This record gives sequence, structure tokens and C-alpha cells, in this order.
Amino acid sequence: MAVGGVRLVLDFQRSPVFIINKSNMNKIYQEPINKAESLIVGVKKCADSLAKKGIVINVDALSNACRVLEDAGAAQDAAEVKLKEARETAHRCLDELKEIFNASKAPIKQNYSPEAWASFGITDKK
Repeated sequence: MAVGGVRLVLDFQRSPVFIINKSNMNKIYQEPINKAESLIVGVKKCADSLAKKGIVINVDALSNACRVLEDAGAAQDAAEVKLKEARETAHRCLDELKEIFNASKAPIKQNYSPEAWASFGITDKK
């Protein structure tokens, strides 16, 4: 829309913006997205008033920034899930290693004096 040579950037072709609280999205990201989406709705609703004052709001840029942040937040959430799974796997592997290690050194410790343990690669003092 152009008034007095000033262009107000609005995109009425796209479906309306609904503010939806995505329960799994990080609150740090969701709040600014909700605010931006609310601004988009308000700007579209008051487009004529803004245009009369020569105010230009790039709704497409706001909308795009929301989508980009949503995608980045989703990617972060996915990475955190993958990291959690990797951490759990590593802890299970560590527990298994400790169990096997202790079972492996036990017969040596039971059958040899502490002075001889070092020759078997056991660094325990007790």
C-alpha cells in the first residue's frame, strides 16, 4: 500500500498469523515470537492508519524472522535431544567399562600382593 510515496509492506496473501504457544519451544524464543506475531496482526489490522502517517513496517521481514527463529529453536531442541541420548549412551558405556575393569582386576588383587599390582597395570594403592 502506498500513501504519499511511502510504501507499507503488508502480505495479505499469506494465511493469518495465529499466536500459538508451542509447548515444546524454549520460552526464551517463544515470547519474542509471540510478540512479533502480535505486532504483525496489529500492523495488518491498522495498515491504513500507519500508511497515513507514512510509517513503513516490513511485515514480511518480521514473519520471516519468526520462522527462522522457530527453525533454529527446533534445530537446537533436536540437537539437545541427540546430545542427551549420546550422554546417556556414554554413561552406560562408562558404567560397563567400570564393571568389566573391576571384574578384571579383582582376581589379580586377590591373588597377588599390592606391591605386585603395578606390574599388571593396576595403580590402586588399596
